[in-house]
Formats: sequence, C-alpha cells, structure tokens
Amino acid sequence: MSIVSRGVRNAFRNRTRTVSIVLILGLAIGLAFVMLIAYRAVAAKTSTALSSVGNTVNIGPPGFSAGGPLGKFLRTAEVSQIAHLPGVTGVDEYFNGAAKASNTPPSIATGNGSRQRAPTVRKVRGSKAGGRGSGGSAGPVKQGLTSLRYPGTLAAATAGLACEPKPCTPPIGFFTIYFSGSNQPTDAGNIGASTLDVVSGHAISGTTSADVAMVSTEMAGKNGLKVGSRFTAYGKTFTVTGIFESNSQQGNDTVVVPLPVLDRLEHDPGVIFSAVITASSLSELPKVTEEIERVLGNRVSVVSYLSDAEQAIGDLNGVKREALDSLIGAIAAAVLGLFLVMAMIVRERKREIGILKALGNPNRRIIAQFGTEAVTFTLLGLLVGFVIGLIASSPATSSLVSHSGASSHTGARGLFGAGSPTLTQLTDISAQVGVSVILEGLVAAVLVAVLASTASAWLISRVRPAEVLRSA
Repeated sequence: MSIVSRGVRNAFRNRTRTVSIVLILGLAIGLAFVMLIAYRAVAAKTSTALSSVGNTVNIGPPGFSAGGPLGKFLRTAEVSQIAHLPGVTGVDEYFNGAAKASNTPPSIATGNGSRQRAPTVRKVRGSKAGGRGSGGSAGPVKQGLTSLRYPGTLAAATAGLACEPKPCTPPIGFFTIYFSGSNQPTDAGNIGASTLDVVSGHAISGTTSADVAMVSTEMAGKNGLKVGSRFTAYGKTFTVTGIFESNSQQGNDTVVVPLPVLDRLEHDPGVIFSAVITASSLSELPKVTEEIERVLGNRVSVVSYLSDAEQAIGDLNGVKREALDSLIGAIAAAVLGLFLVMAMIVRERKREIGILKALGNPNRRIIAQFGTEAVTFTLLGLLVGFVIGLIASSPATSSLVSHSGASSHTGARGLFGAGSPTLTQLTDISAQVGVSVILEGLVAAVLVAVLASTASAWLISRVRPAEVLRSA
C-alpha cells in the first residue's frame, strides 16, 4: 500500500473524530475565506474611488433655490479660461434638459378615476432636484416633448416624493425623460451613474452639432430602438448611434446628446449648467481649486469630493485592517487546531510508529504518511470552509461596511446637494468569489497542513523503537 493511500485511509480510522476535526477546520477556514473575500472586495472598491473623484472639482452657479439657480449660468467662454490653468488636464462641460414622455402615468398617479381627496405632496431631502447628473429639470432647457416612452416604473418616477395621508401614490402628471449634453458624453457622472458602457454602436462626439443620441438598453427595449433608429424630441429628429448600459435607474432614464445640440435648443449658444475640472493629480487639486476661485471669483460654486472620499476610504481601510486581522487569526486558529490534533494522533499511535521503524521504515516515509493524513483533514475542511464562504461572504462584507461609518461620508455634498455618483455607491460593495480567491484559499489550506505537520514530524523523529517495544 502506498504512503498516500495509507495516509488517506488513516484519516478515516475514527469517523466521529474525523467529522469533528473537519467541522472545526471548516469553520476556521470558512472564516478565513469570508475575510479574504471581504478584504479583496473592499480593496478593489477603494483602489478606484480616489482616482475617480479625488482629482476632480465641480463648478456651477453660486447657489440654487426653488428649482432654479440664484446666479447666472456658466458659459463656455468662462470655462475655457480654466482649461488653460496649470495642473488642469480635463474639462467636462455639462448641460441638462427634460422632456415629457409619450406614455402617461396610470390613473392611480394622475388621480383620474379616483374620488378620494388628492394627497398632499412634499419633496424628500436628497431627492432628484437639479445639479450635474441629478436628472432634474433644473437646467436652462425648457420642458419639451418626445416620442420616447418612459422606461422605468412608477416607483422610480416618483422617487424623492412623499405624500399624505398614507397609503398614497405621489401624483404626477407625466413621465419625464432627461437629456444630458456634455463635451464628454461617456462620462457616467453626467447621467447620475458610476458606469456608462456603450454596448452597441459607438459613442457620440460631445462637440458635434448633429442630432444624434445615445440611449440606455432599457430605453431602447421600451421603445424598440436599435442603432440607426430615430425618435423625436423638442421638435427635432434624433438618430440613435449608440446604446449604453449604466448602473442606475437615473442613468437608464437619460438620453445623451451632444452639448451644442442642447445649446441650440435653448437658442443660447455657449451656456452650460456646470463643469467638472480634472487636475493632473491629487497633490495638484488644492492649487487648481485655488486658481479656479481666483479666475472666476464668486460667480461660481466650487466643490471637491476629495475630503469626503478620504474620510469614507479611511473608514473602509479600517474594514480592510479588520478583515486582514481576522484572516490571520482564522489561519492561525486552523494551524493550531490541526497541530494539536496531529500531536494527539501521533501520541496515540506511538506503538504503531515504533513498529514501522523497527521494520526498517525511515522517518521521512512515516512523516509523509502522517503529513498526508493532515492534508486530507485540511482539504475536507477546505470544502466545508468554501461552502461557508459562499454563503456568508456577501452578508458579512455588507455588515462590516455598514458598521464602518463610511456611508456617513457618501451623502449629498456637491453642487445643489447632489452627491458624487462614485461616492454614493462607494459602500455598495459586492463580494465575489473568483478563481484567484479559490487558488489563494487552496494555497492557504496546504500551508496550514504543512505547518501543522511539523508537530507530527518532530514527535515522530523522537520515537525510539526499542523504548516503544520494551514498554508494550
């Protein structure tokens, strides 16, 4: 019988003990898996957060009240002064508008056919109300009409509205489809999302004057659109040149068009709603912000998400440290547990070891046999731990993040109370089990078995056949 097969069979000599050992190892390895997955998920999220929002600054009108700006809108000529400042690498000019969808809300929302008293409607804090990517109609473009049908649900259309007495549905007279114009049309922040991926056709140019547009997959599906299809809005006919996917309902409700097109619809060329200025690096951001304020003075509001990002990421780094400490602790517990188990097994089978040595078996052969037994226990524990990791990784990661305090630094901080799309989704962390995690877990399990086997190797080397046989 080979060394490996003997070691594997020995692992099942006492089934009750085998089950107990495997369960204990499985719990320890499962905890290690959960912490490893949580660590990697948080690390992946934080690694892109600062690069996404940390080196940008938002500028817009100096104030906002009752659905409109308190100051004048910015103009391209003003922003062009900023584009040439030292340390500035990019300027994303933004302009928004809204149009009535061709489909109408159900009677429960419009009040038609209802004899009940109309509910009182109020705006909830943090609702969609203007600002870059807010999807609101606070931009200078006046309400238009479109042949497009609203792709979302009634709940999405009334998000941010509350009504009394409850239960009630906030009344709306029509569905709204938002239009975003930008010189950087693939910037997800312009549609209130953190991702914008063109999945069909191609991205439009943000500086063209052609009546072209990009629509979401939901908008395309609702309206039977594909690349080359046409629709009308503001009395103009637009051609769909690209279809995109985003990760927010707000993004799915928005049509992306070139900036000059919305300018033309307003009959006021050169006006913009806000702009996002990108600095060359985080270290250059304070200097760039100071220069913007010097050039434009009190004509604009200047907002940076850097401090919020740093605070939120600081909290998430605490989650990473906690996950790493727990990971090390779980591996140490697994090593110690298996170490004690193997020490006990060697002591129990001391006579068997003595006989094997007396028959001429070298230490390395006997050590390999017991090492195989330890690896068998560990691999079985790894299977149990992997199942635990699959089940518990997502809720554990969510719990760690929710108790970290990071969410308190991701709210509305920007222009007109609009939060950064990247920051507001910073705590929305999805734990995923990839091939790399499985391989790392397998390597860790083998390491546990090897370290624990040192106990049995040391004890085996001290066994003297003559002493064992004499005491038998």
